Amino acid sequence: MSKTIRICGVQSQYLDYLRNIDPLVSHDPTHRRKFIGVVLEVNGHHYCAPLSSPKPKHRRISNKALDVIKMDDGKLGVINLNNMIPVPDSAIIHIDISTYPDEQYKNLLMNQMRFIRSNEDLIKKKAKRLYQVVNSEKQTKLNERCCKFLLLEDAALSYHVQAISTTEVAATKE
Repeated sequence: MSKTIRICGVQSQYLDYLRNIDPLVSHDPTHRRKFIGVVLEVNGHHYCAPLSSPKPKHRRISNKALDVIKMDDGKLGVINLNNMIPVPDSAIIHIDISTYPDEQYKNLLMNQMRFIRSNEDLIKKKAKRLYQVVNSEKQTKLNERCCKFLLLEDAALSYHVQAISTTEVAATKE
């Protein structure tokens, strides 16, 4: 995977697997929207931070918040760094925004991607800083709102090893 951050999806079975380990992993019980987020590298791991569509409450979030990035002052939604999860390449779903049938949603994703590209350094810097704060010895309010990054990294590695083993077993049966 390239070092440039981009918008991708995450396989639902991987999300279910992580949710068994950390209930703070994002979940849409209605399954109306797929998990779509921005994939970036944090501490040598690929992480996916979920995107959220614009909501009135986003306007009230401080621009200084470490765990959320407001896109265009919240008009384009937010990047929920607090809910970023480590994701192995095998669980990443590459998406082509241009193929989305819902024009309004497609335009939102395209505008979000433009914001992400023009603010890539800020996003990487905030994600790295949040990771450091949450994984430090000092417990803060952020720890209550954020996924358990280190625990999920171990789970991601186990999932990846399990996926490789399953693929190898399937290949030997052919």
